[in-house]
Amino acid sequence: MKILILISSLEGGGAERIASRVASALADKHEVHIMPFSSASSPYPISDKVKVDNAGLFDLRKKSRLPFRFLISIVFGYFFLSFIRLRFRPDVTLSFLKKPSLLNAFALGGGRKIMSERNNPRQKGERHFRMTCLAYRHADKVIFQSNTVRNMFPEEIRRKGVVIPNPVEVVCEASGNSHKIVASGRLRPQKNFALLIKAFSTFLASHPDHTLHIYGKGPLEGALRRQISDMSLEGKVFLEGYVDRIHEAIQDAEMFVLSSYFEGMPNALLEAMMMGLPCVTTAFEGAGELFGDSDSCLMVPVGDERAMAEAMAKLDDEPQFRDSLSNRGRMFAERFSTEKVIPLWEKEL
Repeated sequence: MKILILISSLEGGGAERIASRVASALADKHEVHIMPFSSASSPYPISDKVKVDNAGLFDLRKKSRLPFRFLISIVFGYFFLSFIRLRFRPDVTLSFLKKPSLLNAFALGGGRKIMSERNNPRQKGERHFRMTCLAYRHADKVIFQSNTVRNMFPEEIRRKGVVIPNPVEVVCEASGNSHKIVASGRLRPQKNFALLIKAFSTFLASHPDHTLHIYGKGPLEGALRRQISDMSLEGKVFLEGYVDRIHEAIQDAEMFVLSSYFEGMPNALLEAMMMGLPCVTTAFEGAGELFGDSDSCLMVPVGDERAMAEAMAKLDDEPQFRDSLSNRGRMFAERFSTEKVIPLWEKEL
């Protein structure tokens, strides 16, 4: 098949990571083109078999001095993508995230239109949800990460939906020989790193040898640095930014913590589990469906600072329990390995 993959950018993020991974795996059997709408380079590995065609649509919007820059980029994107599809004639156009899916829905050209929901769209506001529904009504198929999210949509969209988990890959195993606590994700409100820092401060009072390392970039970096300073946590809490080899950076950690308000399917958490890191996570909407009664991680209520601090303390204070949780997490995450998940994607294309 000829497969065209559309995504806003390839710059760090969960959807970008999965798009890169899916493209690379599919390229072993198919002709795959991936078209990010920004020219920013990708921190994620992409197979040499994948042709990356930067559309530069978001760059156009940022650089233009004309009024209505967003509208200009959308109109340009419509004609540009229509030209690409009519010239390339893909069998499938697969889009990730709302804006690429809207262009996928309405641009001219043949082939199946498949769209992939990567988060919890209800949590992003009613306007975002309405626009997402508009795109998905024009899809031939919609790939969801969970039935929890699939069931948020109207019946006409649910009927064309299929649930496929994210493919998960890691490059090393955890060694767990330090007092590092790690977290990873974009520095945005969804990830609630402010609460994690508060919970860590509470934990630190009785566990003074530990440090917290948060990997990722985003618009809240300045606010988080001020919080660290105001709480006198310099030298204890570190904002590490993006790193090229995240698994190797966190492999010596004692535990991984996810503090999010909401998630679709948390890639960073599942990768940490697959590495063998014991994990703490909030019970975000859909966590029950994902983890069930597997006892593969410690779950705490969303927004509960004290419960998160207590969970971190339990993992540090009970080495035998920590090792058991690590083993259960590793076995649980194996069901999401690329070898098991990619054939499910391929079946739906």
